Amino acid sequence: MVLDFTLIGGLTAGAGKQGVRHLLIAAIGCNVAWGIIDGALYVAGNLTARRQRFHLLSKIRNAENESAAFSAISSQLDSLLEPATSEEDRTRICQAFLPALSRIRLPEPGLVKDDVYGMAAIFWIDLASVFPAVIPFLIFSSEPRFALRVSNALLIVSLFAAGFMWGKYTGSNRYVAGGCAMLMGLALVGVAIALGG
Repeated sequence: MVLDFTLIGGLTAGAGKQGVRHLLIAAIGCNVAWGIIDGALYVAGNLTARRQRFHLLSKIRNAENESAAFSAISSQLDSLLEPATSEEDRTRICQAFLPALSRIRLPEPGLVKDDVYGMAAIFWIDLASVFPAVIPFLIFSSEPRFALRVSNALLIVSLFAAGFMWGKYTGSNRYVAGGCAMLMGLALVGVAIALGG
């Protein structure tokens, strides 16, 4: 998002410090907005997943008989297991799961403390991603156009670093993952610029 703003800014921002100042305010405002949106989507996703678990476990516990409980489990597992198992295998698996699932504590269906912490963390991560874009303007305050180019370069390096870390986490080739993340980020920014965003 910040790279999108700064690259577009190189084309559209007014001359001098005032134009760059407006650009940075817009970039920070955008990240604040997306931090709030991403945090809200995180909470909504958690609520949905927890509600689904709550509904499944409640159906199992409140089932009138073992057959109804078995049906609830198989409705969740069959689609996952069907390609690699026979019907008899799935029946045995569901029967084995039934006692354990009956004892699992029901999850909280509403908002929990970890949702709030996660939402706050996502907000600050989104906001922190604007810092590499701001640093060059503090160092090269008398040369805003040069600072803008340095800012763009730092953000491109940040895309590579994010891909590199992702590659390390997933066990992929880190340099390839970093290069792909950088190229994909640049391609998406190019699409956004081409579409006027």
